[in-house]
Amino acid sequence: MSDFDVRAMNLNLLPALEALLVEGSVGGAARKLHVSQSAMSHSLAKLRAVFDDPLLVADGRGLAPTPRATQLLAALPGALDVLARAIAVPEPFDPKTATRTFRLATVDYFELTMLPHVLSYLAAHAPNVTLEIERFTPATVAALVAGDVDLALIGASFPRSPAGLRKATLYRDPFAVIARADHPAIGRRLDLDTYLALSHVLVSIEGRREGAVDRALAKLGKARRVALRVPHFVSAPLAVLASDTICTIASSVAHRARELFGLRVMDPPIDLEPASVVSLWPRRHDGDPARGWFRRLFIAGHAAPPAIRSLIRRERGRKS
Repeated sequence: MSDFDVRAMNLNLLPALEALLVEGSVGGAARKLHVSQSAMSHSLAKLRAVFDDPLLVADGRGLAPTPRATQLLAALPGALDVLARAIAVPEPFDPKTATRTFRLATVDYFELTMLPHVLSYLAAHAPNVTLEIERFTPATVAALVAGDVDLALIGASFPRSPAGLRKATLYRDPFAVIARADHPAIGRRLDLDTYLALSHVLVSIEGRREGAVDRALAKLGKARRVALRVPHFVSAPLAVLASDTICTIASSVAHRARELFGLRVMDPPIDLEPASVVSLWPRRHDGDPARGWFRRLFIAGHAAPPAIRSLIRRERGRKS
């Protein structure tokens, strides 16, 4: 039976199979499903052919299950429940009363810029929802495709999405420069000469030695000195706060660093393309109302801080 193909089976026979195995007789199964005894006998004949097994055999005055039938009886009710849930119309999702867990894969950019607002939104609109956050790694892609992770929020440098995923750009975050408020070398504005003379902090999530700033400077025939390379966004403002280094970073992080640490935020003295933030989710979740609600928290900006909501609206306007 290892070659049995369930896709070729008439699924209408499954209720008859369950009734026959539970009742142990053609007459009892017929009465349970409200069909004639001859119709049930016909179904039993088809099932015997499908499974290449008699399923029920004469035993005195009644019928007794074969070993194969006993095996099916143990597994069939649970399998039918799974099938019923799979083909049932999804129930509406009510975040106010729902009790469930959503899994988000991301980097600490999200935790630094959006997490406080997300938690406030959930407390007000979905108090029984649990959020699990894990770091996005190469292994996350397989977990997304399998449906084990509900959503990923990452930078646009992520390679082409696998066939099982959807990808959407949420917004584009301009760059800004952060420095400690009393930096001795920076006057009212940051010019290019000063910018190049200072030591820099580079946030490199993927471990690259160069970033967008280095590529832009190379086009001008110039270079900067990177004194510190870190793998986390939150490390950059801490390093800048305690030194004379500066960091060119996403503006959402820069303004959050100003709120938390009193850092100075300036425009870069070179033209830089904004950094895109994208979302990834499993195609298999497209029809799930609960996961759709969770995605909209970020795609529509419902749970985003005002500055990021503005960037989301700008991106949507750019696409329309």
